[in-house]
Amino acid sequence: MNVDGIELLLEASLPVQIVLFVLCIASLTSWVLIFEKYFTLSRSTKTSHEIEDRFWQGEKIADLYTELKEKDVSELESSELILVTTFEELKQKNRNDQSIESAERLIRVVASREEERLSSNLSLLATISSSAPYIGLLGTVIGIINAFQGLSTTAQLTLSSVAPGISEALIATAVGLLAAIPALIAYNQFSKKLDNLINGSLAFAEELITQISKDK
Repeated sequence: MNVDGIELLLEASLPVQIVLFVLCIASLTSWVLIFEKYFTLSRSTKTSHEIEDRFWQGEKIADLYTELKEKDVSELESSELILVTTFEELKQKNRNDQSIESAERLIRVVASREEERLSSNLSLLATISSSAPYIGLLGTVIGIINAFQGLSTTAQLTLSSVAPGISEALIATAVGLLAAIPALIAYNQFSKKLDNLINGSLAFAEELITQISKDK
């Protein structure tokens, strides 16, 4: 943004400045959430895929369980938590139909809690992506109203008398879109990544139950 653009923002009406301030806060918040959610989901996906790959490569479930039990529960990611839960539910009990149903219910609870944990603040990203354009539009409407009010006191209508007010109004819409677009893209990508992670963990859990049930 050049010097003229900065001066235009500084000379904007107070309502428009408030709108721009709100949009800047929303944009900053969304970027913080984007980076935080990116690293959280990436870590969970990487760790879950590693334990699943070791399982598919034929490592003993008991060995994986022993290794994971050395970690604190809060450090376990989706598939790790499901492996520990499934093993404890089936291996330490009589593996009948009732215990298998109990394990399946417990796995669904674990998966639901993991989804809730990993999806925290995603709704805020969705809110920013949907509301920022409207907030920007509000600033635009206010700016245009102010511009026309200023014209009513102008004796001669010229482009130079109209342009500042219109520019002030359009900046609000532009900032609103700049805040909304990254939040919308991030929300869609994170939602898809989370769905894939949870679905993969549930499929992994089904195979775990099958394998543990065979090892009678």
